[in-house]
Amino acid sequence: MLTRCRLIPALLCACATPAVAEERLYDAQVAWLNAGRIELRLALRDEQRYELSGSVYTSGAMNRFFRWQGRFAATGSFQDGQPRTDAYLLLADDGESRELVLAAGERTAIHRTGRTSQELPQPPGTDLMSMTFLGAHCQDAVTVHDGEDAYRIALVREGVQTLRDKAPYYSGSAKRCDYRFRGPRGRTRRVSIWAAPVGERTWPVRIRIRVPLLPDGLLRLRLPPTPGQRHQVD
Repeated sequence: MLTRCRLIPALLCACATPAVAEERLYDAQVAWLNAGRIELRLALRDEQRYELSGSVYTSGAMNRFFRWQGRFAATGSFQDGQPRTDAYLLLADDGESRELVLAAGERTAIHRTGRTSQELPQPPGTDLMSMTFLGAHCQDAVTVHDGEDAYRIALVREGVQTLRDKAPYYSGSAKRCDYRFRGPRGRTRRVSIWAAPVGERTWPVRIRIRVPLLPDGLLRLRLPPTPGQRHQVD
């Protein structure tokens, strides 16, 4: 346990590392409400090693119904073009309770406000954030985890679609991948990811999450402005 605890400062350093190769910002929307943002920072230490970190938080009208914020960090390496996590850290706060999840060394430590700390076997697969934002797209039969639970991904369909959106969001041709996520107790989610080249690599430019009986969640990549222009889209 002590060894894993010593990983926390190193992972948090990834959240503020100066050697950032790329930064990405996603605006979140639920139904017609502005829901918050995801801020990502990617550092590549060499051709194989990566550090992915960022912040997730609700904002605007969404905070009237639900407030949540978190920081995460993952370190790993690319194997056959796919990310493979060495360690994953999540710090979450919903205003009433806090949670720390650290998955490393084949074990997961979970600390929650007002609850007994747990140590469990680390779930199989790569962490969900690394696979979503850094993984090759339209892949089938993949296992991912959130540090605590594992999810099985099944590819339902794939294709190419032209997105038409206003600045500062992406417009142009994108590869579309429709997935079905199956998690613990048989819970399923449908997720669609549109990916396109942005900067030095291919990134998801739009992500739609469908949850039964609830409005869809939508993430859209905010494109950075170019010199002399306020916004630029392909």
